[in-house]
Amino acid sequence: MVISLLTTFVKAAPIERGNITSCAYQAGTAYEIQHIRQKEGHDWDKFEANIKKIYRDSQGRDDLLMIAERVFIQPVDTPADTIHDQIFNACLQRQQGIEPLT
Repeated sequence: MVISLLTTFVKAAPIERGNITSCAYQAGTAYEIQHIRQKEGHDWDKFEANIKKIYRDSQGRDDLLMIAERVFIQPVDTPADTIHDQIFNACLQRQQGIEPLT
């Protein structure tokens, strides 16, 4: 499924391999965050506090929380696969300069 989406976007405009890898990482992280939400509950403050307790203040932690914010705005019952695809596609569109402003 991801390969076919990837092929479609790659044909639309050249995207560097590093950018595709970054988008895949972001989407995979979003997928896992959605699983955590569905298993442990939908509580942004608790999630954020746990991340801040586990990870030191760094760009990595900031990036993780930014991805998590995009996940937490979705309904908790949204399938993790759907979250993955949304984040991956938005990232690729951002790389191409065509992400919608919605």
